[in-house]
Amino acid sequence: MTDIDVHHLAAAYALDALDDRERSAFEAHYGACEVCGTDVAEFRQTLTHVADSLATPPPASLKASVMADIATTRQISPSIAPVIALNQRPRARSLMAVMAAAAALALIIVGVVALRGRSEPDSFSADLARVMEQPDSQVLSLENKSGGEGSFKVAWSSTLGEAVLIGENLPAAPDDKAYELWLITPDQAMAMYVLDPAADGNVHRALKAPADPSAWAITVEPAEGSPTATGDIIFIADV
Repeated sequence: MTDIDVHHLAAAYALDALDDRERSAFEAHYGACEVCGTDVAEFRQTLTHVADSLATPPPASLKASVMADIATTRQISPSIAPVIALNQRPRARSLMAVMAAAAALALIIVGVVALRGRSEPDSFSADLARVMEQPDSQVLSLENKSGGEGSFKVAWSSTLGEAVLIGENLPAAPDDKAYELWLITPDQAMAMYVLDPAADGNVHRALKAPADPSAWAITVEPAEGSPTATGDIIFIADV
């Protein structure tokens, strides 16, 4: 196991997801590594906050299933199909779905750190930590309504007025189109951000959240964005 491999074990160690060999190697390393020590403390703080925010603890099988899901990525990129209008929102998600989303977000932090690398400013991780530290922070996994590839999760704090968006493995938007994020209240759908996925299909973005959402949605809009939703919903979640 290389030194770089050991550095990447911090989040899995915080989740108690290492085998005996990996745990021994990491414990021999991280006590003398300021970076890994800080990572472990931050991951544990995030996990503690997520756990405290839930009404009931997740089942013991949740961690294993989430880890298995993250390790499996579909290799096809189906096209985006029209789905539903913006005012046809699905029913509120179950507590179990919210719990799974919270656990998944904590694990996605691992991927964010690994993908971005420590050569880049870690402002996004700081934004994410600031939101998750708030007593009223919430996490949702948006339902993919397109039948295509990709996933979105959003974490936000209404008292802080900030949100963070994590999109993974997104197919390219159709020609002359773009993905647009919407914060939905009982009175309106507020245009939040025209997404600009990286070449690998990932989006990591911190945003202002000027209202208390009742739902979050992503639609396909003209490339320059739209002040009102005109396209089909491809991702959505009710709060």
